[in-house]
Amino acid sequence: MRRFRWMFLICAVLLACVIFACSGFNPREDVYLADYTVSPDGTQITMRVGVASSMGYTRGYRAQMGGFNQYLTFYTAFGGFNSSLGARDTFMLEIDPINCDEIYFYHGGGGYTLVLQKDPLTGQWHDPE
Repeated sequence: MRRFRWMFLICAVLLACVIFACSGFNPREDVYLADYTVSPDGTQITMRVGVASSMGYTRGYRAQMGGFNQYLTFYTAFGGFNSSLGARDTFMLEIDPINCDEIYFYHGGGGYTLVLQKDPLTGQWHDPE
């Protein structure tokens, strides 16, 4: 009986650790761009993001280039529901100043929303109109 309790306790702790770790790999679908700055040479954009939901945080992102666009998928902080473990809201994105014209955020279901675009005449980044 005593051995059963220890095995149950060990299994419960391992299961909790797996759930805790895996929770940080879920893409966030409610991330929005709160603020941004562009480096003087145009090779980096520092973005401050927020989440529309009252619960949760971002911890990181994955960027993919497609054509002349950057597609960003943000991920939840570790720990589930409202944990702030590993949470960040400011990220630096390396961009190609010549071959990147638009930046999109993932919004679920395989879709993306345009959050920044570069003016073709001035080369300045701005919110989409």
